[in-house]
Amino acid sequence: MRKTQRCLRNSMAYALCYLLCWTSVVPARADSVVQDEAAIRASYPNARIIHVEQENYLQLAESLQQQGYRIANKLPADSSRPLPAIEAEQYPRVAANDCGERNQPAAGDESIRVMADFSNDMLHSGGNGNRDAAAVVFVIIGTVLIVVWALYVFKYLYDVAAGFKPCGKWSEFAVISSAISSTNTRYARFKGVRYMAGFRDGSTEFGISTELGQSDILLSDLGAAEMRGTYWLLGPVLRWRLSRNINPSYFQMNFLAGATEFSAMGTIAQASLGVQFGIGDSWKLGFNWGAMNINLKNNRGIISEQDNYYYMFGVNMGYQF
Repeated sequence: MRKTQRCLRNSMAYALCYLLCWTSVVPARADSVVQDEAAIRASYPNARIIHVEQENYLQLAESLQQQGYRIANKLPADSSRPLPAIEAEQYPRVAANDCGERNQPAAGDESIRVMADFSNDMLHSGGNGNRDAAAVVFVIIGTVLIVVWALYVFKYLYDVAAGFKPCGKWSEFAVISSAISSTNTRYARFKGVRYMAGFRDGSTEFGISTELGQSDILLSDLGAAEMRGTYWLLGPVLRWRLSRNINPSYFQMNFLAGATEFSAMGTIAQASLGVQFGIGDSWKLGFNWGAMNINLKNNRGIISEQDNYYYMFGVNMGYQF
């Protein structure tokens, strides 16, 4: 009887040892791994599957992070450091920008605006009183615009050197018609085209404006003959977005300076500020106010030059493509 009990105990011990060895040494069935891998390949046909030992997880994760792979989930809880695992979907690296949006298109606002701009000296500011006040307006607007514009240009150059991309670029084409002191003996009329282009930095747009056209100037009370010919203007432009929709409204400042083809005519310059409203998805309507300076060369007596300042009021309208 004792011999039979001893044999039974030995048999049970052998069976238990065999069971423990099988469950601790033999891995999970391979067919489940194959099924999981097949499901991954079905979901991600372009993915590359890599079989990695657990002790190499951290090294692989750091290597894939450096290559720009996106974080998917966490590593197993029993790893030495709970660093994120990496899924096999790669995104291209995008240079940082200050637009606040990762998916901001590199080209930004690619639309072009076609405008018609009409300005007039409705106050007929040829008198000395109005002329002095217009000179103050001209100096204030022009000085503020040039200083602020220079700061934005410096910031833009610094950002580019630091690796930041501008948010976008913009452009505008306008047909121009303007006139000052519209009397029979004292007037200046300008008809031409203006093109503005620049970059967008967040809600601020800054750039260069250029204008070219035909002028008709008569200042007979100053002893000048009528001058009809080509004129050109060039200068900085600044504008700030007042809304964030597809057709935003703007507050803008503009300064232009140039000359005509006549040697008797000196510098022509204008400084203005205004608001441009976006109507619907494409239409534009704006109003502006400022001053124009016409410098006339005069060799009579001790007077060598005469600066004349005039108020300018304008309205512009157009369409954004």
